[in-house]
Order: sequence, then structure tokens, then C-alpha cells
Amino acid sequence: MHTKRRKITIGIVLLIELIALFTTTAWIFRGRVLNNVHVDKTRTATIFIPGYGGNAVSTDDFINQFNDHGIAKRALRIHISAHGKVTTMKKYVHKIKKNNPLVQLIFENNTDPDKEADQMKNVMSYLYKKYHIKKVNFLGHSSGGAIAYEYMVKHPHQKNAPKVNKFVSIANDYDPNDKRVKNLPRNLKILNIAGEIYNVGTDGEEAVDIVKPMGKLVRPYVKEYKFFLYQAGPISAEHSMLHENPTLDKTIAEFLFRNKA
Repeated sequence: MHTKRRKITIGIVLLIELIALFTTTAWIFRGRVLNNVHVDKTRTATIFIPGYGGNAVSTDDFINQFNDHGIAKRALRIHISAHGKVTTMKKYVHKIKKNNPLVQLIFENNTDPDKEADQMKNVMSYLYKKYHIKKVNFLGHSSGGAIAYEYMVKHPHQKNAPKVNKFVSIANDYDPNDKRVKNLPRNLKILNIAGEIYNVGTDGEEAVDIVKPMGKLVRPYVKEYKFFLYQAGPISAEHSMLHENPTLDKTIAEFLFRNKA
């Protein structure tokens, strides 16, 4: 009996060590792809918007990778209350500078994309008035993309708010018949990303065939549109893992931070 228990204990310990080794190796590899990425540095802030039920974990890895490799600078973590009040949870820098500042949003009510999109008005006004941010990029995962899109088409003429230059949408679908699309900024550049597990046509939640049509919707109204399909196994191509893999780190960094905007 004691021998059996000992073997089980040893097996559990070895499994834990194997998982830790895999995680460490994956993190090291993830960082390597950014070693030779060269970008322009501007004061344009990139705003990270999590998806349904998302929190800091949803966007931390993107931000940490870009920050740790000197591609961009973690600047602010912003909290939005259920009633739309905007406050700074954490300020990582003394001043917003020309170092590709990164702004992370945390919504208290994180399961209502329509409400969050309306609260983006307060976020944009806050960043403009308190931190004098004049230009931004949006990066939204899943319904985070819908939040960014809805803000842009519903509030195209908001005063005292930053202008939107670039938009990265990861694994989200949009109404192909939305007439409001004409309200998108004319100089907007969009990168639309879909994930596909092996060749099954989906990332487990969003089918490629419903993510890809965004191009037909927005292309007539924006300056640039690109589609990127990420195909791999479930460890990196599954819906919730699309913000956890090195290929997208590099693709997104080059799109957001090359060519001054």
C-alpha cells in the first residue's frame, strides 16, 4: 500500500515538474520571436479591451511581452465601474511619452458588450483630458472587438477624445449588413485575426467563415484592411488561447507599431 502511494506521489510530482518545464519553455520561446522586431516609437496609446467576462489576465501576456522587449511601454491600468465611472487603477509611468504606451481596460460589468461600448465614451474622454492622449489604437479579443467597433460606429464625432488609428480584432464576428459601418474613421487601419484548430474551420467558439467576412463589411470605408488566419493545434489556436501565442505577438506588434500613425 505504501509503495503504491509513493508511486502515485512521485507521478504527481513528475507531472507538475513536466507542466512547469513546458510552461517555462513555451514562455521563453514566445519571447524569442520578438527579439528582432523593430518598431517606430510614438505617443499613440494602444488600448487593450478584453472579451466577455475578461479581466487583466485576458490581455496581460500581450502587454508584458511588448513591454519586456522594449517594443512598447506598459503605462496605465484603467477601471470602469458598473456605472461608467473611469479611474486609474495603476499608473506604471510618470508621464505618457513617445514609447508606444499601453493602456489596459478593466470593466466591472464585463458581460455586457453594448454597455461597455457606451462606457468607452467615458474612457476616451478620460484619457484625452487627464493624460492628453490624442491618438489611440484598439486591440480587442472576442467581444472586446465588438466593444471597440460599437464605440467607433456609435460615437464617430465625439469631441475631446483621441482619434483612432488602428484596430486589431481577434476572433470576433460582425453584422455583415450593418449600415453604421460608414461611421468608421476613414483613416482607420484594421487587422482582423481568426484562429483555426488544425483544419476544422473554427477556433472552438468562432468559425473562420463568420470572422473573415468583416473584410467585405469594412473595406469600402477604411484606409486599410488585413486578414490573418492563425492555424495550429488547440494549445495555441483555441479561442481563449489566441492571446497566448508568439506568432500573434509578432504579427500584432508589426501591425500596430510599424509605420508611424
